[in-house]
Amino acid sequence: MKLHIWVPTILVSILLASCGSGPVKRVSPPTASVQELVVHADGSWHLRIRLQNFSNVPMTFSGIDAELEVAERAVGSIKLPFKLDIPGESADVFEASLAPMAGVAAPAGDFAYRLHGTISSSDPKGEFKFERKSHLSPAPGLVGTWR
Repeated sequence: MKLHIWVPTILVSILLASCGSGPVKRVSPPTASVQELVVHADGSWHLRIRLQNFSNVPMTFSGIDAELEVAERAVGSIKLPFKLDIPGESADVFEASLAPMAGVAAPAGDFAYRLHGTISSSDPKGEFKFERKSHLSPAPGLVGTWR
């Protein structure tokens, strides 16, 4: 065969062989947001928190240490160990209870909140700072519930 046919064939073969290392594994900082807030008659708050894994690899989350603010006022802390396996580019929900600080009343109507702190993972090992600002609205037909 002629050289002008062999050279492109060899170059293409080398190029294809160099692509064999597989997809790049990226670990991105996760975030957490309040999916639901329920205020009980005794004044305690129950939260459903959505934990989002933005990495393209599965992660095992081991805890959260966060502060919740409502309408720019500190409400309380969420410090909770857990084990939550979340596939890459996916999310899951966990529940937490919160005793609001003295003088903090249940919200009325729509309100803004800020959740910020640290999310820990055990696989891959790491601590990730996060901050999430959003709004919650009363859930129709569910007294004391915001989503």
